[in-house]
Amino acid sequence: MATWNPEELARISEPEMFDLSAQLADGTMPKTVGIWAVAVDGRLFVRSYTGLEGKWYAPALASLRGRVSAGGVTKDVRFEPTADEEINAAIDEAYLVKYTPSPYAPEMGEEPVRSNTLEVIPLD
Repeated sequence: MATWNPEELARISEPEMFDLSAQLADGTMPKTVGIWAVAVDGRLFVRSYTGLEGKWYAPALASLRGRVSAGGVTKDVRFEPTADEEINAAIDEAYLVKYTPSPYAPEMGEEPVRSNTLEVIPLD
C-alpha cells in the first residue's frame, strides 16, 4: 500500500480546509469541495458530516478514487472505508484537537458522522 511522504502529508493536512474531488462513474472529477481532514499516525482521513447527502461522499464510495489538494500538494488518491475502532478513536481526538473551538468538532467524533470515515491513500 502506498504511504504519504511525511513532508507532503504535513503540507496537505495542516490547512483548515482540504480540497477533494471524487471520481464519477464516467471517470471525470467534478468541482472540488472544501472539507476537513486530519492526519493520524502518518495516514490521512476524512469524514462526511452529512453522509450520503454530501456531494462528494457517495461518488467517493462508488469509485473509491479521487484527487486531493492543500498546502501546494495535489495528489490522485484512493479512498478506503475505515471501521477499526482504535484508529477511529485516534481520528476522533485529532478532529477535536484540530478543529476546536468549532461547534462541529465534537460531532465529527460521534455517530452517524463517525461511520463516514475514509482513509485517503496516495496513488503514487
